[in-house]
Amino acid sequence: MFENRAIEGIHISRYVVSWVKEGGKLNYTFKEWLRSLTINGRKLTEDDIRDIYNFGTNGKLELETDAKQFLKGSL
Repeated sequence: MFENRAIEGIHISRYVVSWVKEGGKLNYTFKEWLRSLTINGRKLTEDDIRDIYNFGTNGKLELETDAKQFLKGSL
């Protein structure tokens, strides 16, 4: 299970949604952005970055299929 824990006082989902809302894709550039952040005077660890990336990129197949069909029909 993925835990939406706080890293430096910010929940993992906030990192993901902040990036996506500004038009970013969840790819290597996302990881580079996470590496560039300094929060509370410190850089995120590679473990933090891995956890945030995994949280943002591991959906549930059934929901992804449903979302794809919904979006296809609403375009």
